[in-house]
Amino acid sequence: MIVDKRSVSFNAEEIAQKLIDGFANRSKVYLHDEMFIQWGGDFRFMDAFQNFQQLDRVIEYMNEYHSDEYHVKYSTPSEYIDAVKQYNISWPTKYDDLFPYSAPPANFWTGYFTSRANQKGYIRSGSHITHASNQLYAIKALN
Repeated sequence: MIVDKRSVSFNAEEIAQKLIDGFANRSKVYLHDEMFIQWGGDFRFMDAFQNFQQLDRVIEYMNEYHSDEYHVKYSTPSEYIDAVKQYNISWPTKYDDLFPYSAPPANFWTGYFTSRANQKGYIRSGSHITHASNQLYAIKALN
């Protein structure tokens, strides 16, 4: 995010608008006014200093120019839960798979950790035995 309005690369308002659009879209599925947005992803941000410096700019810009709609801040899951408790919402109990996982472009997995637990255990155990036997074979072959 380039926040210097004198720069020809100034793009803060464009990025802010994308965030606002994303917040508005996401807020449709919330039962309250608090949103917990995870930032980043596996291998997406390799330089933590640069990542946090950029995120600091985003937070500062959003709170300076769009605080009438949103207040953006660093938070933790426990702070989020504490904020949501004030709404006294009766949450439904969920009994099916609790871990849907998506991978681009349109692959969705459910039951990633919960389904076929015994089979996954057998595979892990068998893999350990296979790797151990490969190591023993390699040691014997070298000797």
